[in-house]
Amino acid sequence: MQKSILFKTESEKPIERFIEDLKQNAPEFNFTVRHVLDMAEEYRRHGVEVEDGFQLYQVIICNFKRSYQTIQKDSERAAVLLPPKQMSVYRQNGKTVINYLPFTEEIIAMALPGQEEFQKRLAKTCRNIIELIKKSC
Repeated sequence: MQKSILFKTESEKPIERFIEDLKQNAPEFNFTVRHVLDMAEEYRRHGVEVEDGFQLYQVIICNFKRSYQTIQKDSERAAVLLPPKQMSVYRQNGKTVINYLPFTEEIIAMALPGQEEFQKRLAKTCRNIIELIKKSC
């Protein structure tokens, strides 16, 4: 049985407090919280009836300077660079749950073979995002 690569952690903090702490801690890790999407509102905006109390957020972070520099070198990298910068945050069993799918060097290599330096840097960035999440919990 293969081990999941999904990073999952919990916090006693309410969602709003976790997101505020994430915003506050992000600069220490060279990130900015780019968007916080309230998925209940997104679903409603697209005609979906959402149950009262439904809470799910997508939080997208970015290191804008590094992202731009990387994409300037090779625009194809955008397809691999941007997806691993988001996490889901929701409530379950009285706790805030944070799920994040970090890209490993192997995943990046499958998408962009031959770009070893980029593979290493992006995998390290994903590990830094995990540290940011942990600190914000």
